Amino acid sequence: MSRSSRRHLASLPQWLLCCMPFCLGATERVVHADHGDKPTLTLPGAAAEAGPHVAQIEALGDNAWLYLGPPQPDPAWGSARGRSWGTNQPAAPDLRGAFVFGEGVHAFVKPDGHYMNDLWFYDINGHRWICLYPGIDTRTLLDQMQDGTLQVDERGLLADEQGQPLPPLLIHAYGFLAYDPHQQQLAIVAGQFDNYFTTGPGGVFAEAYRLYQQQRAGKDLPGLSPFFYDARQGRWRCTIVQATPRGGEPYGGSQLVYVHGKRQFFWGGTSGAWFFDLANGTWVDARPTGTLPTGIDHCACYDSRRDRIYYYTNSASAAHENFFIYDIQQNCWTRPRTVGSGPAYASSYESIFSYDRANDALVIIRLYATEREPRRGVYVFDPQTDSWADPLPLPPQVIDQVGDGNFGFYDPTLNAYFCCFAHDSRDDGTIWVYRYRKRP
Repeated sequence: MSRSSRRHLASLPQWLLCCMPFCLGATERVVHADHGDKPTLTLPGAAAEAGPHVAQIEALGDNAWLYLGPPQPDPAWGSARGRSWGTNQPAAPDLRGAFVFGEGVHAFVKPDGHYMNDLWFYDINGHRWICLYPGIDTRTLLDQMQDGTLQVDERGLLADEQGQPLPPLLIHAYGFLAYDPHQQQLAIVAGQFDNYFTTGPGGVFAEAYRLYQQQRAGKDLPGLSPFFYDARQGRWRCTIVQATPRGGEPYGGSQLVYVHGKRQFFWGGTSGAWFFDLANGTWVDARPTGTLPTGIDHCACYDSRRDRIYYYTNSASAAHENFFIYDIQQNCWTRPRTVGSGPAYASSYESIFSYDRANDALVIIRLYATEREPRRGVYVFDPQTDSWADPLPLPPQVIDQVGDGNFGFYDPTLNAYFCCFAHDSRDDGTIWVYRYRKRP
């Protein structure tokens, strides 16, 4: 609870406190969550030991940037490409890196014929790209569907003989990705052929989509879980569920976040608040109180100390109206009353948005100067005082590297932000590392 909230409550009659059904935006309740950060698995192709650049990262001071340059490419598939509207990619501290997924340029096919629903892993220790899935091969997909190599199964999914589904499409990543370190699986809220830029007349998957719908015709199609990529097995899966989330806006109007305290995925925003019950295979509607966020293209992250989600939108004209908190224990959405001003808004196009566990702060790295004030810079929210610090400017050499397909993540082990600056759907990415503050 903030100091201002304590003073306010202290001034109220005791009888009123006993019966008040209030929902505070900030609490001092500490959740001792198992974050699952201890390295237990090294992905094929990843470095088992840290390279010399890691010592440079460890030595970073406060508000400091370090240029690492382009990562070493995957020997078979090259480098991950920049992707617009996907600035927040899911960190996997236990795997010593982060996953990268989501399309950039609409319906983009890479020069090698693979569609850009490719899945990558950035290996921190090796400063290298690892390709986990190169994307759908647009040259052979239709043949595989016609010869039965891929068939629509009882889930209504196009799958191979082992039941592994064809990976999904996302017009953009938005905030539809999250990682569960306890099960070591990446979750993606998406669907097969779920991109109308690819399935319409003349689209790269137009004929495959027609055949797909033909094979699904007359089937009783069940609700489905998110798509999961199992890092232990290197396989995709998607399961039948009893219930799926309802309502809300598309295009990033709800966000997927892994909640360590519950060991469940949260899906919410304009759709309210839902939790994925992995054991029972279903989404559960939390039916939260409070005012829900509105609009599309939002950002969210989990505060594991207070068991709550910081949530930023871009539809309101004032900065304080775009900032929300969802308190998981109280099951309530609020707009916190803050001191100082945060960014005008945050979106998956221009904001790297993370909870800095080492410094107990929400850190937002805004990359562009063309939006309404306040603009480019590093914005820091202190949840203990409910206050925003003055924004920290980005160095000119960092600004020069920013493209239109940027993304990043926060690694709590190194207490550092990894920012990949690239152009949309181009393999020209370069890595800069940022530290807000050294550990207290």
